Amino acid sequence: MSLIVEQLIYSSFSQLGFKYIASVNVPLGIQQFFYQHIVSQLWDTYNPPDRKFKGVYIYQIDSHNTLFGWLINDGKDEFGRGDIPYFHCYYLQKLLDSKQLFKILACLEAGPLKRISRDEAKISLDPVILADNYQANAFELGIKLSKDIRLFSHRQLREEKPLQWFISSKETKERQKPTDNNYDNSKNTLPREPNYQVEIAKILQELAEKPLAIEGIMLVSPQGQPLTDSIGMEHNSALILAGTMLYLANNTKEELSWSDLEQIAIRSPQGHLILTPCSDQAFLLVKTGKTITGLLEVEIQKTRSKLQKILAISNPTTQTPLLNPAANPFLDSVVEEFEIVLETEDNNNADIRYRGRPIQ
Repeated sequence: MSLIVEQLIYSSFSQLGFKYIASVNVPLGIQQFFYQHIVSQLWDTYNPPDRKFKGVYIYQIDSHNTLFGWLINDGKDEFGRGDIPYFHCYYLQKLLDSKQLFKILACLEAGPLKRISRDEAKISLDPVILADNYQANAFELGIKLSKDIRLFSHRQLREEKPLQWFISSKETKERQKPTDNNYDNSKNTLPREPNYQVEIAKILQELAEKPLAIEGIMLVSPQGQPLTDSIGMEHNSALILAGTMLYLANNTKEELSWSDLEQIAIRSPQGHLILTPCSDQAFLLVKTGKTITGLLEVEIQKTRSKLQKILAISNPTTQTPLLNPAANPFLDSVVEEFEIVLETEDNNNADIRYRGRPIQ
């Protein structure tokens, strides 16, 4: 069975200088991850390897996102600068199994299908098909892998451990185990898988500390399940608010036949309640007191942009599913209470109306 992979390349290109280029189907988050966690960690500009250096690497970000490829010292560029790195990377966005890993290891030995010239005026990176009869044209980049590395790689996959290693043509042993630090000083290791939950929590905390009278923040799933701990709000209260806002969003889309919503916001003189989609699987819920609407919107959009980059390459998992309609009747009471509000409340100061009745 053939595999389809996307391409990423980093080097010094004619008329462009140092930059990375990627296929159109590679998410922005993966592109940034490639540069920050592979290029930046494997190439020391101030202490580059020798002229004949070459290596191969594999980095399994998670079970559905795998980067693997080749690295060489490509000599000089058009400006006469020496020790130019050439990173050629393939990206597999699919659940990695043993058959696919076998093909990846064979591909690392064979080299990329085609090496991209740094002097090309226009560079277009198309998807690559790794067929059973895959034959590389850039075989000079490949490295013969030892039996130990192959066994180690399959063992890591079988035990559901992160598959992350780098080996040069002069080395024959794989990394035996992760280091205690994220990186070490040698060139035969790659960073461990980053903790996305920690990064997301940090972004949410930065928003909570803004002088915007923010009273609560939480990231929730489309089913109203919590993806992060609640900041500033009691947990169950946050879930009720999230369920109410999602119920409003879904019913508004259905009643008006809208394909998508950019934001659901309820505003009053006392504060704001805002639900903003960050991906198809995550919504940012923000509750504030009285504050400046314009500044609040700017900071929410900044936070949304940061979260989108991480959510593009991570798969946040739900915690206690208190609002799972298939598993917990708690949502029914939320919906019932919300429908009563819709039927009985009347406030001329409300900014949003549903079925002709104002929502507080």
